[in-house]
Amino acid sequence: MNPPRDIALPPSVVANPRLGDWLRVLPAGLIEVRPGKVELGQGVLTALAQVAAEELDVSLGRVRMMPAVTGVSPDEGYTSGSLSIQHSGAALRLVCAEARGRYLAAAAARLGVPEDKLTIADGQILAPDDRTTSYWEFADDGLLDRPAVGGYQPKPASAYRLVGTSQPRLDLPDKLTGRPRYTNDLAQDGLCYGRIVRPPSRGATLAGLDPAAALALPGVLTVVRDGSFLGVVAEREEVALRAVGRLRAGAT
Repeated sequence: MNPPRDIALPPSVVANPRLGDWLRVLPAGLIEVRPGKVELGQGVLTALAQVAAEELDVSLGRVRMMPAVTGVSPDEGYTSGSLSIQHSGAALRLVCAEARGRYLAAAAARLGVPEDKLTIADGQILAPDDRTTSYWEFADDGLLDRPAVGGYQPKPASAYRLVGTSQPRLDLPDKLTGRPRYTNDLAQDGLCYGRIVRPPSRGATLAGLDPAAALALPGVLTVVRDGSFLGVVAEREEVALRAVGRLRAGAT
């Protein structure tokens, strides 16, 4: 039986009510968390991971913070104004508390034990008679394919074990070791590269163009001209850069 709806939904949950948009439980023993905020060096993803792990009763190492992706992540607007914890943190706190409650209800039905007799330790759901199940055994996206109802009470601050503690920043290893995570490292299927041919001076007008030398380069797909705008599209970045040089030589 669902608990009564007695908790006001945070604005981010009102705008993105589906539980499965915020998190996903994986059979491998991990939980993907998808906030609508991005890491700008302020440590927000580490703090949000702590919020999620706290409410779900799992270790921080089981939480995988997913990057914000348009069309997939909850739409929480801008990441600005020091409001990420206030907005996304409040949303994740409620969503994870409800997800925890949903999994407890499923475990209670399987084990034939009242929900209030079950405990959770790092994703393992324990019954008083030592029988166990886990989040990972119920790793079914359908369980969270429903809107939040606001009827599951998050933990009181007095029960916190992770929130408010110092934890290693999730974003620092990549930054300190120089692991590539940049736009130029993307290599999706069918990806093309474009480059603009800049004019020699401000206000210059493109009077004439011979694109033959640029188009002769293997991998050049097209030369784009719109008035005095000039650009090239190629299969590879270095080819686009070479084509720019040839276009400059052929432009007047």
